[in-house]
Amino acid sequence: MKKILSILLVILLANTAHAQNGKIYFLRSDGFPPLAGPYTLFIDEGVVCRLANKRYSIHSVTPGDHVVSSQVLGKKPGKNVDRDKKQIEAGKTYYIQAFYKHGWFSNKLKTRELDEEAAKKLMANLKEEKNCRR
Repeated sequence: MKKILSILLVILLANTAHAQNGKIYFLRSDGFPPLAGPYTLFIDEGVVCRLANKRYSIHSVTPGDHVVSSQVLGKKPGKNVDRDKKQIEAGKTYYIQAFYKHGWFSNKLKTRELDEEAAKKLMANLKEEKNCRR
């Protein structure tokens, strides 16, 4: 009986700890031909996923201030990478789209936050990436 209660307590505590985190969804829907390879996505300078086109990934994140960024190659964000600061709250979900911004003299990989409605529309055409390559 004690063993069963111990197991239930561990499961309950694990679920409670997970519920106290926020979620970040990274979405990639563009198909810029020269960059058909995966985008490297970062949270706080650490690689969380290499996301292919027409995919999204889900990440549990502790509440607090975090920085999200993306780039095409590399294991650490470069100096000129666009960084977005996010205040993550427990139990909330954030949708971040990685996209390629085309300019006159340069192109740049950027991120932007989407509202839930826009993200759900976009995700209808995307597949979840459950095994993010790092």
